[in-house]
Amino acid sequence: MSDHTHVKRNHKDTMFHDLFSNRRHALSLYNALNGTDYRDADALEIVTLSDAVYIHGKNDVSVLFHNMLELWEHQSTLNCNMPLRGLIYYAHNIDGILKSKGVGLYGKKIVKIPAPDYYVFYNGRSRVPDRQELKLSDAFETPKEGYEWTAHMLNINSGHNAELLQNCPALKGYVMLVHYIREYQAQGADLSEAVSRGIDRCIRENLLKEYLLKNKSEVKLMLLTEFDEDLFIKTMKEEGREEGLEEGLREGLKKGRNEGFEKGRNEGEDRVSRLYQRLIEEKKMTELERAASDRTFREMLYKRYGI
Repeated sequence: MSDHTHVKRNHKDTMFHDLFSNRRHALSLYNALNGTDYRDADALEIVTLSDAVYIHGKNDVSVLFHNMLELWEHQSTLNCNMPLRGLIYYAHNIDGILKSKGVGLYGKKIVKIPAPDYYVFYNGRSRVPDRQELKLSDAFETPKEGYEWTAHMLNINSGHNAELLQNCPALKGYVMLVHYIREYQAQGADLSEAVSRGIDRCIRENLLKEYLLKNKSEVKLMLLTEFDEDLFIKTMKEEGREEGLEEGLREGLKKGRNEGFEKGRNEGEDRVSRLYQRLIEEKKMTELERAASDRTFREMLYKRYGI
């Protein structure tokens, strides 16, 4: 059986998604999370959703194993809405599983479904504990007992959850690779150089060596895209708001009403978003980094792309 089931690989994949869409790596992570020692990777099925809604609009990996549906998502930014997102992911996955089996929900007999477990692997820069239990009920506008969904958020930055990382070499390799990239960036390396040096260092240290040697160019592209999407999200908010406020002010003064101000702000944010997305798609990482901090250069790019 193939290691990739219902998974379409492309340049927008995250490295986490690609790495743990491999049955052997997925089983290692499953065992590390659940304290088990299963050996038959072929008994595990990857059922990750293949359609994207947001930038990372699907859960990174969904695993069906021993009547459990485990949802694993990597996050580099804190998000208090993960329980709700996880519930939506689970519902979509269950819907797909039932449809693939031709199972309907209109009979008298209860339809059995795999039990869920939802993990969020956080490796952002904010200080968070090793483990947090995020509850769906915290979002209820009116308290209601009897309905709950939990997101287990695990801090996988270097120095956290050491036992988990030790028990899953693939996860440890991923964590150390991201750690090394950030370390080289802090030393002044540009993103492309930091990624290359991080990959080479992991290979030397026998971290994900086989995976990285086999997929080096793909991994570099995935990491460049991931890191720049983080930059894109941050700078889009900052720069787009700045440009939008100025455009909105000019429009508002011209029209003499608040609608112009709001419209200009939205248009400014959309303009920045389209430019950064275009640079990401064309893999122009150096230009993206410069555009994020150099407004004159960004204006030149607007003209080049007709944005």
